[in-house]
Amino acid sequence: MVPKELVALCGRIALVVLVFAFVAGIIVGPLLPKSGLPHSVTAAQDRPASELIRVKATPGSGGRG
Repeated sequence: MVPKELVALCGRIALVVLVFAFVAGIIVGPLLPKSGLPHSVTAAQDRPASELIRVKATPGSGGRG
């Protein structure tokens, strides 16, 4: 086999594998959340994000004085 033909054959095989992985990812992607896999680390927080520090603003603060 000529090296040029060998490179073309390897490129075609790599392209077929890449397309197969892409299509498999599209098909399997929506099924993963339904299978009961654990959520990501960022989603599991100890404190909810709604606990923000609240500061009472007075009318005199930030004005000229």
